Amino acid sequence: MIGYKITYHTENSYSQTVKEAIFDFLVLPADDDRQRRLSHKISSTLKEPVFMYKNLYGFDVLRIRTSKAFDHFEFTVHSTVHIKKEEERDMRPLSIKEEVDILTSDSFRIDNFLFLRKTRYTLVSPKNKKKFIRYDGKKHVFDFLLELNNHIYNLIEYCTLSTDVHTIADQVFEMEKGVCQDYSHAFIAVARENGIPARYVSGYLNQGVGFIGDTLMHAWVEALVPGVGWVGFDPTNNQLAGENHIKVAHGEDYSDCAPIKGVLKTTGTVETKYSVQVIQEQQ
Repeated sequence: MIGYKITYHTENSYSQTVKEAIFDFLVLPADDDRQRRLSHKISSTLKEPVFMYKNLYGFDVLRIRTSKAFDHFEFTVHSTVHIKKEEERDMRPLSIKEEVDILTSDSFRIDNFLFLRKTRYTLVSPKNKKKFIRYDGKKHVFDFLLELNNHIYNLIEYCTLSTDVHTIADQVFEMEKGVCQDYSHAFIAVARENGIPARYVSGYLNQGVGFIGDTLMHAWVEALVPGVGWVGFDPTNNQLAGENHIKVAHGEDYSDCAPIKGVLKTTGTVETKYSVQVIQEQQ
């Protein structure tokens, strides 16, 4: 097991007083077969109780509700998590024909329709689909996904000022610039176009390794390989997701995994800052 200590901190400042608010935070490391969340500690300047509930995909969301007036808000979560060391898996247990038969079956498409359909974030125009690569059914799905990971990595230039959280895949293919969220949406768009289920993943990266995009929350992809299951791909770094990737949640796209959502009663604007610290525990 590899242990991590993670600190997520956000600070919001409002130009006009907020009279009432509800905040939802999707920032706790997931607790599943691959990783174990051992503890978490929450602090908030609002001094309100924190309610935990599970979202549509079963991930823990932290909710704060207040009717106290405020113009500044800070929220911090300290977590500890252990990640299982990756075991070697046979990524090609089926024949290519068996994989194609599964991908094209009605039952497979129905079971995985959420991660095959187009969303606002993964829509791409016919013009930009010319930059897609195509699965021709002549190689293993895993090998195609490795090729796709490399294709997106080489196509898009990492640029923090080029996009924002509202940028869709079509714009990313047009500009060929973006951040981890954009790499992930681009990968998902191509995978789904080729009939391969893919889902958006948010989480944290081991900051001591020097990945691209490792200073804040990170995004990558999980794709469903027939006969294997969900496999993580990080197109921002052209790697498979592994022991250095600490999952928080997955969904159809960023809208399911946004770290903070809120409903506020105010007429002003907001300035948001947040920081992430990931420290690997000594073995």
